[in-house]
Amino acid sequence: MLRSTKKRRGHASSVGSGRMALVLDVEWFFLILRYVTYGILAILTLATQQSLLHNLFVIAGSSVLMHNIVSHWFFYTRQYNFFISIWNFFLYLLDVGLLVAMTGGARSPFVPLFLFLVVGFHVYSPRTGSSFWITLTVCATYAFATIMDWIFSGPDLLHLPLYINFFLIAFCGWIMGMLARVVRGLEQDAAYKSNALESSETTLRAILNHTAHPIVVYGENEFIVDANESAYEFLELSKEKLIGSRFRSYLFDDGSLETVFEDLRETGELHHEMLVLAGSAMERSVFMHIHSFLGEGRRLYVALFHDITHQKEVQETTLLAQQRMEKANLELQRVMNMRTAFYVSIANR
Repeated sequence: MLRSTKKRRGHASSVGSGRMALVLDVEWFFLILRYVTYGILAILTLATQQSLLHNLFVIAGSSVLMHNIVSHWFFYTRQYNFFISIWNFFLYLLDVGLLVAMTGGARSPFVPLFLFLVVGFHVYSPRTGSSFWITLTVCATYAFATIMDWIFSGPDLLHLPLYINFFLIAFCGWIMGMLARVVRGLEQDAAYKSNALESSETTLRAILNHTAHPIVVYGENEFIVDANESAYEFLELSKEKLIGSRFRSYLFDDGSLETVFEDLRETGELHHEMLVLAGSAMERSVFMHIHSFLGEGRRLYVALFHDITHQKEVQETTLLAQQRMEKANLELQRVMNMRTAFYVSIANR
């Protein structure tokens, strides 16, 4: 019962860890892909002896190797937050910018990689509020790559795909910015609910631990899953010994216990006087209140002990006193009858 809020809080906190696991898988994939690309580029450079491939191998290949060295370092030192930082984004932006600049600028077939950069940044870090600046930086890098190509091949201001690509990058950044705001809102709500659940759990635990009556929670298999401090004191057991033990093992069975539990399973509640065996093997009379409910997809039972040992002792003492009083009254009545008979006998004589 009380652990369910912990699981919900754990589920809320696992969102970040799940995203980090995805980021690490993607980074390992791109790390291997960069090595494969570098190897293929080296083979093509040696096989064809083209100046373009040679320049691409030297400049873009050096950037790729530098990126891999940095990735290896942060994998080795387990500083995984680097991969969702702006610096890792700039490394990718440098790789793509050099690749586009050296393969035709605005005419490069690798221009769509800029769109993947915008999308990837928001997937890695959806909480960031810098979508505008990221999109602007990508557009500036694309413009710089285009200008670098124009320096060597001549400008072409009428190249329509150039403006279409700018529009697509800006549109992609706008869409991802809106999605990022939605994700931020959802994660803020999840964090608020997680904090509220944590606070309510702490409050609930404090209330239960300060409840005078012992409370025990057990499942359908009758194994105890939770209890409050009063239950540990009442049963004279530590938490380690009580949790996981069978609830029925603490109840005195006079032969009717199985019937009582069958009625409980049918009706879902029980109000019955029982004898509880504490850790010192001392019997205590309790009035048991048990209610069932569904929690975490299974049926649980909450048992509240109302200790009536003192009342039972008082009742037994009162009953003994009444029995003694009745016996004394009978004895007194017998003496009175004997005295009356004696006086009658004297009078008759």
